[in-house]
Amino acid sequence: MTEVTPNMIKSYPDEFKQFVISNKLKLPNISSGNGKALAAMLNNKWKFWQADDCNAFCKKFDIPSRDPLQLFNKKAQNGFESCKERGKNYICYPYRVSNKWSMRQDFKYAGTEEDKTEEINKIKKNILEDYVNQPNESWQLGHKNPFSSDSSSANLVLQPPIQAKYRDRYIFIDTLTRIPTPDELSKLIKQGKSPYTKAQQRELRDILNNLNLD
Repeated sequence: MTEVTPNMIKSYPDEFKQFVISNKLKLPNISSGNGKALAAMLNNKWKFWQADDCNAFCKKFDIPSRDPLQLFNKKAQNGFESCKERGKNYICYPYRVSNKWSMRQDFKYAGTEEDKTEEINKIKKNILEDYVNQPNESWQLGHKNPFSSDSSSANLVLQPPIQAKYRDRYIFIDTLTRIPTPDELSKLIKQGKSPYTKAQQRELRDILNNLNLD
């Protein structure tokens, strides 16, 4: 962390500022934690940042953050293409616009504004009926992971009646967020309804193949 000086987090490189202007992007405030982290990355363009570096950076410059790593690994959503290598964080050079940002800008709702409003209202109505208006006594504790032997509170989550239809098919991260069980994912893939892209499926395959489960 000795290579990062106070001057390095005070401004962005001129070349990067021109890149931002040319691509109609928005720079985070240089005085914010995100801004200082971005400046440190840009002014050390050949360095990659790992979790320990991010923690040390926040400590050195007295930057309050619940998760220092997030200051460094969420730059693609701002439009700045960053490294995709697991555990390494840096801004790609020459600078380029991230795919995530480009896709968001190109997204158009396939319908009229009236169609869009109608669809939003339908979603809100479903949430109201299925979650908000359900009486408290109808909610029950359910297992986050239906196939886990863990019976502690860590594997329990409060669920309204509607979620009974997901039983044994999904693992819940919290009351609303769920991911398919392996068996359900296999069915979705065979049906051509996988929530993952081909690239993400390959990534999942590689992660699982490299797990030591002995």
